[in-house]
Amino acid sequence: VNGVNRAVQVGVEDNTGLFAIKMYVAKVDVLVVSPAEDEWSKHTNEHAVVDTCKLLLSPMPGTLISYAVKEGDHVVEGQELCIVEAMKMQNILQSARFGVIGKCIGVVGSSVQAYEIILEFSSEDQGEEEENVTNDNR
Repeated sequence: VNGVNRAVQVGVEDNTGLFAIKMYVAKVDVLVVSPAEDEWSKHTNEHAVVDTCKLLLSPMPGTLISYAVKEGDHVVEGQELCIVEAMKMQNILQSARFGVIGKCIGVVGSSVQAYEIILEFSSEDQGEEEENVTNDNR
């Protein structure tokens, strides 16, 4: 780095050719491809990047059991948003951001697919961190 040798930690390759490179507290994912793969990738279309930072997506297929919030509620990081039941396990979906609930889209008692939108945050909470969801088994 800038002419100075630095020690980095290289993680194990996953099945996609992605390596995790770490130095101090920084972590960067690096994709390693062959020259032929690099040439081929220049002729493929870029996938559209979908902004999901204001959405709560179901992490798995299951049934939406209940909401712990309603439209207009202010939520904090770690607050329970809803429960999705999958394979007889109830999974609490929590918010990893501060914000305001804009719309509860999922219907309680209905099936949800993986990555289906369950709720969306209001646009009035702009500038907040990206929404991440964690699961806790009940």
